Amino acid sequence: MLRVLITSGLLLMTAGFGAAGWQYWQASSAAGTAPDAVDVVAEGGQSWLISETGGIVPREETLAYLAQDRFVPGRFVAMVRTAPLTALVAEGEALPDPAYLEVFADIRAPKLAEGLCPVLLDTIASDCAVHSARVVPGSVDPVMGTGQFRIDLVYRLKPDAELPDLAQHVLVPQPVPLAVEVGSPATASAEAGLTALVEAAAAACAAEGAGQVCRVLNLSVDWAPARLVAEARIGWLAPLPEGVIPAPPLGPAPAN
Repeated sequence: MLRVLITSGLLLMTAGFGAAGWQYWQASSAAGTAPDAVDVVAEGGQSWLISETGGIVPREETLAYLAQDRFVPGRFVAMVRTAPLTALVAEGEALPDPAYLEVFADIRAPKLAEGLCPVLLDTIASDCAVHSARVVPGSVDPVMGTGQFRIDLVYRLKPDAELPDLAQHVLVPQPVPLAVEVGSPATASAEAGLTALVEAAAAACAAEGAGQVCRVLNLSVDWAPARLVAEARIGWLAPLPEGVIPAPPLGPAPAN
């Protein structure tokens, strides 16, 4: 009987996560390559960026900035949200016994991601997919009837302005923390919290001190009823500082 229960649980988990994961990997395949193997070349043939200190920007952040039309690991939404377990049940369905609540929550976690991609698609993204949705191990509280869930999204950015000569500019990353008061509309739901963070990132990109072609690289949200802790990471281009000479990264020696 135990073997049957375990097998059934695994099958349910496969079905539950299959839809969420398939959209992400199918979209990555449609872009022509897996997201961790993307080779992007910007206007003018340059595929690297210069940091503020004159070094080379890490590859993951370079892709997050340059590869607008693809899903890449460095451009994501990482959300932890607290939710009632009743939000996971279908109409007329009851919650399982307490011993099975965490497995049940893990299987149904993608349901809590359903309203998040529309937030991005209405604002900064041309495409969005759920990368993963899981319950945080040990977070299910049978007494309170709640659990914490980790949801990761990936998105493609909407086209924006043409890039200047990248060899004459540096990438300036900037964190955008979101501070909210208790009772703020941003604490009404996880979707409202994500909306507020995207708006804060867009406002930071439009601010007077921002440089050229500002883009939203990633967003992190920790949401619970009446509480929101969130931060976005944006990046823009600034002129190459005086005295800094651009030099592309060294590649492997050509084969003889």
